[in-house]
Amino acid sequence: MSSTDEKAYREMVNAQSDDQIDTWAGDLFQDFAKRMGVGNAIGSYCTVTGLDARGFQRAFLVGGGPDHVIGIDTAGQLAAPVFELPRAVAGLRRIDPEARGKLVDFLVRNAEVMSYTA
Repeated sequence: MSSTDEKAYREMVNAQSDDQIDTWAGDLFQDFAKRMGVGNAIGSYCTVTGLDARGFQRAFLVGGGPDHVIGIDTAGQLAAPVFELPRAVAGLRRIDPEARGKLVDFLVRNAEVMSYTA
Protein backbone atom coordinates (compact mmCIF):
# COMPACT_ATOMS: atom_id res chain seq x y z
CA MET A 1 0.00 0.00 0.00
CA SER A 2 1.44 3.37 -0.96
CA SER A 3 1.67 6.12 1.63
CA THR A 4 -1.09 7.99 -0.22
CA ASP A 5 -3.37 4.94 -0.15
CA GLU A 6 -2.50 4.30 3.49
CA LYS A 7 -3.36 7.91 4.42
CA ALA A 8 -6.70 7.73 2.59
CA TYR A 9 -7.50 4.35 4.14
CA ARG A 10 -6.59 5.62 7.63
CA GLU A 11 -8.84 8.66 7.15
CA MET A 12 -11.71 6.43 6.02
CA VAL A 13 -11.28 4.10 9.00
CA ASN A 14 -10.98 7.01 11.44
CA ALA A 15 -14.30 8.37 10.15
CA GLN A 16 -16.10 5.18 11.27
CA SER A 17 -17.90 4.60 14.55
CA ASP A 18 -16.23 2.65 17.35
CA ASP A 19 -18.62 -0.25 16.72
CA GLN A 20 -17.65 -0.40 13.05
CA ILE A 21 -13.93 -0.28 13.84
CA ASP A 22 -14.36 -3.06 16.40
CA THR A 23 -16.29 -5.20 13.90
CA TRP A 24 -13.67 -4.70 11.21
CA ALA A 25 -10.80 -5.36 13.63
CA GLY A 26 -12.47 -8.57 14.85
CA ASP A 27 -13.10 -9.72 11.28
CA LEU A 28 -9.53 -8.89 10.28
CA PHE A 29 -8.19 -10.77 13.30
CA GLN A 30 -10.10 -13.90 12.27
CA ASP A 31 -9.20 -13.60 8.58
CA PHE A 32 -5.54 -13.02 9.43
CA ALA A 33 -5.52 -16.15 11.61
CA LYS A 34 -7.16 -18.27 8.91
CA ARG A 35 -4.74 -17.12 6.22
CA MET A 36 -1.47 -16.80 8.08
CA GLY A 37 -1.89 -18.72 11.32
CA VAL A 38 -3.26 -17.90 14.74
CA GLY A 39 0.17 -17.28 16.24
CA ASN A 40 1.06 -14.81 13.51
CA ALA A 41 -2.27 -13.01 13.89
CA ILE A 42 -1.89 -12.70 17.66
CA GLY A 43 1.72 -11.61 17.19
CA SER A 44 0.71 -8.84 14.79
CA TYR A 45 -2.13 -7.74 17.06
CA CYS A 46 0.22 -7.60 20.05
CA THR A 47 2.90 -5.70 18.13
CA VAL A 48 0.46 -3.06 16.91
CA THR A 49 -1.40 -2.70 20.21
CA GLY A 50 1.70 -2.85 22.41
CA LEU A 51 0.55 -5.92 24.32
CA ASP A 52 2.86 -8.63 25.58
CA ALA A 53 1.63 -12.21 26.14
CA ARG A 54 0.15 -11.39 29.54
CA GLY A 55 -1.45 -8.24 28.16
CA PHE A 56 -3.06 -10.21 25.35
CA GLN A 57 -4.36 -12.78 27.80
CA ARG A 58 -5.79 -10.02 29.98
CA ALA A 59 -7.50 -8.29 27.03
CA PHE A 60 -8.85 -11.64 25.84
CA LEU A 61 -10.25 -12.53 29.26
CA VAL A 62 -11.66 -9.06 29.98
CA GLY A 63 -13.35 -9.23 26.56
CA GLY A 64 -15.17 -12.40 27.59
CA GLY A 65 -12.83 -15.03 26.20
CA PRO A 66 -12.75 -18.30 28.13
CA ASP A 67 -9.54 -18.72 30.12
CA HIS A 68 -9.10 -22.39 29.32
CA VAL A 69 -8.63 -21.89 25.56
CA ILE A 70 -5.47 -19.76 25.51
CA GLY A 71 -2.31 -21.75 25.09
CA ILE A 72 1.03 -21.98 23.36
CA ASP A 73 1.29 -23.67 19.96
CA THR A 74 4.10 -25.95 18.79
CA ALA A 75 6.01 -22.92 17.47
CA GLY A 76 5.94 -21.34 20.93
CA GLN A 77 3.40 -18.65 19.97
CA LEU A 78 0.21 -17.74 21.79
CA ALA A 79 -2.81 -19.56 20.45
CA ALA A 80 -6.58 -19.37 20.88
CA PRO A 81 -9.52 -20.53 18.75
CA VAL A 82 -9.98 -18.36 15.67
CA PHE A 83 -13.64 -17.66 16.45
CA GLU A 84 -12.69 -16.32 19.91
CA LEU A 85 -10.01 -13.84 18.77
CA PRO A 86 -12.39 -10.84 18.54
CA ARG A 87 -12.73 -11.10 22.33
CA ALA A 88 -9.30 -9.45 22.54
CA VAL A 89 -10.68 -6.47 20.60
CA ALA A 90 -13.54 -6.05 23.08
CA GLY A 91 -11.14 -6.47 25.98
CA LEU A 92 -8.69 -3.91 24.63
CA ARG A 93 -11.54 -1.39 24.57
CA ARG A 94 -12.14 -2.05 28.25
CA ILE A 95 -8.52 -1.86 29.45
CA ASP A 96 -6.88 0.74 27.22
CA PRO A 97 -8.12 4.31 26.78
CA GLU A 98 -6.11 4.48 23.54
CA ALA A 99 -7.75 1.37 22.08
CA ARG A 100 -9.46 3.16 19.20
CA GLY A 101 -6.18 4.45 17.76
CA LYS A 102 -4.49 1.09 18.24
CA LEU A 103 -7.33 -0.73 16.48
CA VAL A 104 -7.17 1.75 13.60
CA ASP A 105 -3.42 1.06 13.41
CA PHE A 106 -4.11 -2.69 13.38
CA LEU A 107 -6.51 -2.26 10.47
CA VAL A 108 -4.21 0.02 8.50
CA ARG A 109 -1.02 -1.97 9.04
CA ASN A 110 -2.72 -5.20 8.01
CA ALA A 111 -4.88 -3.87 5.17
CA GLU A 112 -3.20 -6.27 2.73
CA VAL A 113 -4.70 -9.19 4.67
CA MET A 114 -8.16 -7.67 4.26
CA SER A 115 -7.64 -7.23 0.52
CA TYR A 116 -7.83 -11.01 0.17
CA THR A 117 -11.18 -11.21 1.95
CA ALA A 118 -14.03 -12.37 -0.26
